[in-house]
Amino acid sequence: MTEKRLYKPVGGVAHAELFAVGGLTSAEDLVQGRGLRVELSDDGSHYHEEASADNLPVSVQHTLTLCSTRWQATEWFDADFLARASADGVVARIGLCSGESIVVGWSQRFGFEQPLRLRSLLFNSGSHANDSPRVELTLSSCDTCSAFDK
Repeated sequence: MTEKRLYKPVGGVAHAELFAVGGLTSAEDLVQGRGLRVELSDDGSHYHEEASADNLPVSVQHTLTLCSTRWQATEWFDADFLARASADGVVARIGLCSGESIVVGWSQRFGFEQPLRLRSLLFNSGSHANDSPRVELTLSSCDTCSAFDK
C-alpha cells in the first residue's frame, strides 16, 4: 500500500510474506524478512475464511488473494515458485489493514500439513488506456481451525 490517504483503510491486506513449506520445521522458522514479499496494490488483496459444517468435523476454507502490478510481481511468475506453491505449498504471514496479523497455512493441530497451495495466477492487461496491468495470486487451503485462533 504505497499511496498516502486521508482515511485509514480497515479492510483488505496491507502486506503479506510467503514462506515455502519445504525445509520448515516449526512456526519459529517463519522469520520476518526471510520469505517472499511483493509490494501489493492499494486495493484488491484480501483474505477470506469460511467455516462449514457440511461434512463433520467442521472444516475451514482459507483463501488469500494478493494483487500487485506486473512489474512488482515478477517473483510470482518464477517457475520454481509456482512449482513449490503448487506441490509443497506456502505459509503466509499477513498484515491486515485493520491492524491484525495472522498466519495462514500453519496451525498447531496440523503444523505444515495443510499449507496454502496455488489456486491461480491471473494477469490482466487492463481494458482501458489508463489501466495498469494487474496480477492476482490466489492461494487456498483447508483445515479445521480459524487463522484467528492461533
